[in-house]
Amino acid sequence: SLRKKSSARLAAVQCVYRLEVNRERITPQELFDDYMAQWQEDKDSPNRAMSFEAEPDRPLFLRLISGVIEKSEEVGLFIRESLNDKWKLERMSPLLIAIIACAVYEIRYSGKTNPVIAVNEYVTLTGRFFDLPEVGFVNGVLDKLAKEQKSA
Repeated sequence: SLRKKSSARLAAVQCVYRLEVNRERITPQELFDDYMAQWQEDKDSPNRAMSFEAEPDRPLFLRLISGVIEKSEEVGLFIRESLNDKWKLERMSPLLIAIIACAVYEIRYSGKTNPVIAVNEYVTLTGRFFDLPEVGFVNGVLDKLAKEQKSA
């Protein structure tokens, strides 16, 4: 379902953010298993914090985190090339970097999602955490990428 796919994208962003912040060495499968165990534990708790989202689409979730890790150099290079004087990597939030990384992987490398849908999903996701400047920046970067993919 669409809700499960949206939830998978959110989960992947959370996991990539975790890697970005903690700099841990963990396999995509371990990251996936850890997240899903936390999600299930939260779902069974009376104080649900993360499981109010639909259960993530497991294949998409695992594909996203595996792909972002596998293609981290290419994704990082694309992000750096997309920046300008106003947007410097050193000053960007690790969460914003995680959102863009997942989106770049899904649009450029997964080949399983319509780029327009992916752009919309990640721009909407950005809006859940950030204000207009960041949302506009993500929209611009991803829209350009989607157009490049379409013409390729």
